[in-house]
Amino acid sequence: MPRPRRLAPRPLALAVPLVLGSLALGACGQPTPSAPDDGATVSVPVQPTILPDTATGSDDTTPSAAGDGGLFDASSSLTGVECAPGAGDVWGLTGTLKNPDSQQHTFTVAVFIVKSADGSEVVSKEVDVPLAAGASAPVSVAKLWTGPKKGVECLTGVTVKDQ
Repeated sequence: MPRPRRLAPRPLALAVPLVLGSLALGACGQPTPSAPDDGATVSVPVQPTILPDTATGSDDTTPSAAGDGGLFDASSSLTGVECAPGAGDVWGLTGTLKNPDSQQHTFTVAVFIVKSADGSEVVSKEVDVPLAAGASAPVSVAKLWTGPKKGVECLTGVTVKDQ
């Protein structure tokens, strides 16, 4: 006896009832739009998102020597800075560091050679310099880097290490 042949379902035959069924279910229970003005009014009080600044204290923003363990602007402590290549394109830094405070501090002088194009660091070095209250001292960083002046620049920074 020959075997009965099974027919594979046809995709189109299955898709039509599914699509029609979904459309029928989608139409059930849909709300009807109301009139544009149904008389309802919504009132929301304005809520502040930024509060006024009520901080109290000194408005003195002028950097000065520290008092009673406070901070001062260390960047102005380094003066007369020369940072450039010398003989053989060897870079070095010289300058004078002054402690304007009435206490002894250890200053960290940082020097950076960076690429002018993108500011990326080529080399850096830090030097710690202890200074008595009111004292000044020469600062130098020799043989920082060897390379041409074109395409790079020298940047410096000063911080107070013991604060």
